[in-house]
Amino acid sequence: MPPIESQSPAPSNGKESPFVVHCRRAKCDVYVGRPSKWGNPFKIGLDGTREEVIHKYRTWLLEERPDLVAAAKEELKDKILGCWCAPKPCHGDVLSEIANRE
Repeated sequence: MPPIESQSPAPSNGKESPFVVHCRRAKCDVYVGRPSKWGNPFKIGLDGTREEVIHKYRTWLLEERPDLVAAAKEELKDKILGCWCAPKPCHGDVLSEIANRE
C-alpha cells in the first residue's frame, strides 16, 4: 500500500513541503502523536471536533508553549511527521507549518 499523506500546504519558498503521514502506514522521521512531547493534549470528542482541537492546539502552542515552538523549528524542520490522524487534518500539520515557516 502506498504511503498515505496529509495535504500540507507547500511553503512559500517553493520547496517541497514536509508532510504528515499515518504512523503505521508510512515511514516517518518523527512521531508526533501522544505520548510524545508533540502530542495534542486536546482530545476529539472530549474537547471538541477535530477542527476545534487542532485550533486549540495551535493556540496553546503559540501562546503557552514557546519552548515547543522553538523546538519544532529546530527538530522538525524538513522532517516527515507521523501521527495516527493522517490523512485527516492533524495537529501534525500545525507542527509542520511552524517548523518550516521562513
